Amino acid sequence: MKNKTDEGVRIVLFSVVLNALLFLLKGTVGILAYSTALQADAVNSAGDTMSSLASLFGIKYSIKPHDNDHHYGHGKMEAFVSLFVGLVILVSAGFLWRSIITIVISGEFLQSNIWALIVALIAIIIKLFMYIKTMRVGKKINSIAVKANALDHMNDIYATSATAVAIFLSLLARITGIHILRYSEPIASAIMSIFIIKTGIEIITSSTKMLMDAAPNEYIVDSLKVKVNECDGVRYLNWLKCRTIGRGILVDLAVEVDENITVKQGHDLADDIKHAIQVDYQEVLDVLVHINPHKMD
Repeated sequence: MKNKTDEGVRIVLFSVVLNALLFLLKGTVGILAYSTALQADAVNSAGDTMSSLASLFGIKYSIKPHDNDHHYGHGKMEAFVSLFVGLVILVSAGFLWRSIITIVISGEFLQSNIWALIVALIAIIIKLFMYIKTMRVGKKINSIAVKANALDHMNDIYATSATAVAIFLSLLARITGIHILRYSEPIASAIMSIFIIKTGIEIITSSTKMLMDAAPNEYIVDSLKVKVNECDGVRYLNWLKCRTIGRGILVDLAVEVDENITVKQGHDLADDIKHAIQVDYQEVLDVLVHINPHKMD
C-alpha cells in the first residue's frame, strides 16, 4: 500500500510543479507578446496550481489510518478534494464566459505575436503528457482525487487549444486584413468552455456519490453476490450492501448457514467469505459478514 500511496503523492506533486512553471511561462510571454488570451490562460494555470495543491493535501490526509474520531479512516477526504476541483473548474468556466462577453462588447481583440502561439503549443504538449501520466496512476491506485487532477489537465488542453487557435487566427487577421477573424478568440473559447463545464459536472457528480455512500456499479455488486453464494457453507444470501470510500469499497452482507454449526464454525465461515472476496477484489477494503441461522424444512 505504501508504494501506491507514494506514487499518488508523487504524481500530484509533479502536477503542482509543472502547473506553477506553466503559470510563469504563460504569464511572462503573455505580457511580453501582448497576448491577452495567453495572460488569461496563465491565470487558469495559477488556478490549476491551487487545485493540485488541494489534491496533494487531500491524498496525504486521506491515507491516514483510522483513529478514535474517524473509525472508518479518512478516505472521503479525496471526495471532498475532488468536489473542490470540480467547483474550481466550473468557476473557471464562468470567468472564461465573462472574458468572452467583455471582449465582444468592448471590441478589444488580440494583438499578439508568434511567440504567444509557440508557448501555447508547448503548453498543450506538456499538458497532454501530464494527463496521460496522471490518469495512468489514478487508475492504477484507484484514486478519485488523482483522476480528478488528470481530468483537470484535460480541461487545460481544451482551454489552451482554444487559446492557440485564437492566437493563430488573430495573427492571420493581421496578415490578411479579414476583420471577422478577430472574433476567433471568443468563438473558440465558447466552444471549449462546453467541454470544461461537462468535465466539472462529471467530477462533482462522482465525488458527491462517494460522499453520499453510493454503491459501485451494478456489475461489481452482482459479481460479489455470485462470489458469496459460491462459498462453502452458505445456504442463502440475505443481502449485500457496498459503499465507496476513498480508494476502495466497504462491503456488508448477511448469509444464512446451517443452524446447527458452532459459533466457531460460523466465525470461520465469515472469515472464509471475507478472504474469498478480498482475494478476487483488491479494491475491497473490508467485509463485515452477518451470520443468520438457516432452518431446514
